[in-house]
Amino acid sequence: MKLVRSTSQDDEPGWDDFSTSATDFRPQWDGDLVNVFTTIRPKATAEETECFAILCARDLATWILKKRRRFNKGDRFQIIVGWPKDVRPTGRQIIKTGGNFNELEGIASAATEIQMHGNWTATVFETTNSEQGAGRQDLTRRDSKP
Repeated sequence: MKLVRSTSQDDEPGWDDFSTSATDFRPQWDGDLVNVFTTIRPKATAEETECFAILCARDLATWILKKRRRFNKGDRFQIIVGWPKDVRPTGRQIIKTGGNFNELEGIASAATEIQMHGNWTATVFETTNSEQGAGRQDLTRRDSKP
């Protein structure tokens, strides 16, 4: 993993690069809201992509904890994993999780479940009819880009 400096809001670090930004949230709490974000490309299936996105979020939480001296004791964190603009131009956040250092420990250790954000598969994966008779939905990629 590599922290990259973001020079504009249009920068999109792709995994395993990531970027951070911070906003002072005093007096609401004693510290900054630190966004730690990256983008990922879809895998072959929604299930494979979900597992990968969750692993990325856990890795980012682990990085924050290892680098905790860079941050203030009162800082809170948002870990965001999203789609690049060429995958989906709007509604791009697929994971948004975080909290304080104690909450990040739960995320990093997998003690805390990470939920996917909203309708994260929309326009990226589609439901096929191939397994409807079995009572299951099969999610497959809409396109074959790597």
